[in-house]
Amino acid sequence: MKTILTLSLLLYVVFCNAQFPSDSIIKNIGSIEADFIYDESELVAIPGTHVKLQAPEHFLVSKEIPGLIHPGTSTTVQVQEIIGTSYVMIQQAMTPEHFESQGVTLVSSSPVKMVDGKSGILYLVEFKVNGFMYERLMLFAGDYNNTIWINANYPQSAKELLQDLLTKSLLTAQYIDQL
Repeated sequence: MKTILTLSLLLYVVFCNAQFPSDSIIKNIGSIEADFIYDESELVAIPGTHVKLQAPEHFLVSKEIPGLIHPGTSTTVQVQEIIGTSYVMIQQAMTPEHFESQGVTLVSSSPVKMVDGKSGILYLVEFKVNGFMYERLMLFAGDYNNTIWINANYPQSAKELLQDLLTKSLLTAQYIDQL
């Protein structure tokens, strides 16, 4: 019985710690932030989409979502396409009230220029999950007919380490001709 209790307690500690970034992972992410330099040869195709982007170091192509994941920080980058609609049309609907209706608070928005020269808009929103604050970068970019929509979610506690790094990565997104 004592062994089962000890094992259960050990598993509980492991599972609890798996949900939060460790200091070593945070330090490693901090050390790669300044090293993010656009390199066209580093672009990765996002499965199930016509989009490629340069992933930050230590981010993996996800098998569960079309995008990237960094398991150590619970950070995800989800890529979607909106065919037949310009990001400008989407931007007109993105009011503070719209964001509030989705359960998030708009923090900021700014026009951006993608690495490939296309224009877009980047929103920063915040939200709470299970008592923890998260932020989401929402990028809408493209041309008059198609929009790349990317959501990058990360713990607000890691904002200083992740926000600039993720922004640089998102701005590398571009269309590819075929899957």
